Amino acid sequence: MADDHTLAAEAQTDDSDLPSKFIERYERGAALLRAAIADMTPEQLRARPVPGKMSTIEVACHIVDADQFMADRMKRTIATDRPLLMGVNGIAYLEALDYAERDLELDLRLLEVTREQMAADLRRISTDAWQRDAVHSEMGLVTLRQLILHTIRHLERHVVAIHEKRALLGLDR
Repeated sequence: MADDHTLAAEAQTDDSDLPSKFIERYERGAALLRAAIADMTPEQLRARPVPGKMSTIEVACHIVDADQFMADRMKRTIATDRPLLMGVNGIAYLEALDYAERDLELDLRLLEVTREQMAADLRRISTDAWQRDAVHSEMGLVTLRQLILHTIRHLERHVVAIHEKRALLGLDR
């Protein structure tokens, strides 16, 4: 299994798509997450069908918190010259913030509004801004393009994991 640094590097690999396509995929992310958890009971959301892995509610909350970090990173990359972006151990938040007891609807609304606002900001930036860069404390030099790709793919990868959990719980899609 790939480590976090490998997954992050893969998530940042540029596929040469147009920024408008990135923004569309970014905006659709919240709906993808909502669809993945649709009709799950509180018990199913908290179940751990894969031993040692996060429950669905924990995955959803992890996505939302990671998205907050990523939106901040993108904004700082747009607004400041080569900012320092600190790495984050997202798993540390799981117990400290008691993800299993969070208000999932509140988290989903936060994800939706964050992505709506960030997408609006991204639509207004210049073409050159997509190549602005920042220094990540663990990954090194990253561009705005890489940051949005990482954000998009992070959510999409976790949505796949939620679908795997659903299948193990016997839920039809």
